Amino acid sequence: MRKEGCVIEELLDGAVRLLWGRGTIALTLLCGVYFTVCTGFLPFLRLPTIFKKTIGSLFDKPKQKDGVSPFAAVSTALGGTMGVGNIVGVGAALALGGAGCIFWMWIGALLGMSTKYMEVFLAVFFREKDRTARAFRGGPMYYISRGIPGPLGKLLAGIFCVICALASFTSGSMTQTNAIALSLQESFSMPVWLCAVALTLLCGWVLAGGCDRAVKTCCALVPAMSLFYLAGCGCILFYFRQNLPQAISDIFTEAFASPVAGVAGTSVGLLTSMRVGIARGIFTHEAGLGSASIAHACSGATSPVEQGFWGILEVFCDTILVCTVTALAILASGVVPCGAAAQQAFVLVMGDTGGKMLSIAIALFAFASVISFCLYGQRCIEFLFSNNSKALFLYRLLFLAGCAAGCFLRLPLVFSLADVLNACLLIPNLAAMVLLSPKVFRATRQYFLKGEVRPCSSARSNPKRCSSGCCSSRR
Repeated sequence: MRKEGCVIEELLDGAVRLLWGRGTIALTLLCGVYFTVCTGFLPFLRLPTIFKKTIGSLFDKPKQKDGVSPFAAVSTALGGTMGVGNIVGVGAALALGGAGCIFWMWIGALLGMSTKYMEVFLAVFFREKDRTARAFRGGPMYYISRGIPGPLGKLLAGIFCVICALASFTSGSMTQTNAIALSLQESFSMPVWLCAVALTLLCGWVLAGGCDRAVKTCCALVPAMSLFYLAGCGCILFYFRQNLPQAISDIFTEAFASPVAGVAGTSVGLLTSMRVGIARGIFTHEAGLGSASIAHACSGATSPVEQGFWGILEVFCDTILVCTVTALAILASGVVPCGAAAQQAFVLVMGDTGGKMLSIAIALFAFASVISFCLYGQRCIEFLFSNNSKALFLYRLLFLAGCAAGCFLRLPLVFSLADVLNACLLIPNLAAMVLLSPKVFRATRQYFLKGEVRPCSSARSNPKRCSSGCCSSRR
């Protein structure tokens, strides 16, 4: 059994190295450049409009009658992207790629904004309305099957759904609950079995409430947990404020530095720093994977372009804001970069209270990811089995079992499998976005030239009937 386990682990590690090699990262970046250029450098040149239609709209009265608010949708999407990787993953990236990897993480995120905009636009444009409830369903499986005619579209959509449903057990269930159990056991001496029971009951309660309860939970949880974590990092940055200029300088200078001795004697140079930073950014903001667009499709927003602006803001909050603050807290505090570096920085400034504070933050981040991926998995099962209640019930049981099992398991194989599944999500989604990109580019130009772009019902039912790809009306 041990030999078989080693063989499986070696095969998965090899698959991870192959699927997440330089070719995949280069492909993701090239797509990001293509989308950025062809949308007219949207995330950079249209910032006033983006902030007005996202953060500025929070002070307006909601106009949509169906679906959830755009803010609730992006909160659910952030619940899936902002997780343990924003804390532990940043420390690990600094250990492997040095301070310079944060600069390349920013570059990847800036290009990823346009990629996220594309997938959110398509998810809202091709979504469908649930006739039994005032809700919307959408995501890559919908825009792949409807945007790409013939058997190819249906095949790619089915592959995406199967992989996304499996990923909800790895990335969204077992790995997250394992992080919760470990952090609570270390800081609060909570028995693992008690954590497993509590998480299973909480997840069961969310599952019983369907999409609405999942979205409402994330809408309440994500802003609160983000402010809670950022407040803790703010204390560290204030305490070590005299080190901040040097930390920022290290990020820029080491991004282009000649190879130097890194952690554990490894050599960190330009290529290593670039590869680690960009890869870490992709894993964090998940632009190109498509899963977050499932949450955005639940929004009652009438304009795919404006909901796409929330996708841009999502990448900014996840990577540019949270990951940067984590990195600066680690670099300014002077702790040795590693997976536990953030924990060490919190303890260094606030003692045991800081350690407990970070454990709570990790638990909240991870639980939000569990809820979001549960929603993604359910939407995929509904698409595959046409709202078959038995299939949905079986999925929910398996998901809850994965939540409980994740608390007890040692997860090297699960983490490797999660990386493989994420790469498999990337390929059909990027292919579909490239094929459908002219529609998005045309609609984006129309939005800024003429007015608000709305989904075209004829395009959703039959793409060939809509020559322009969208309808527009003047504001």
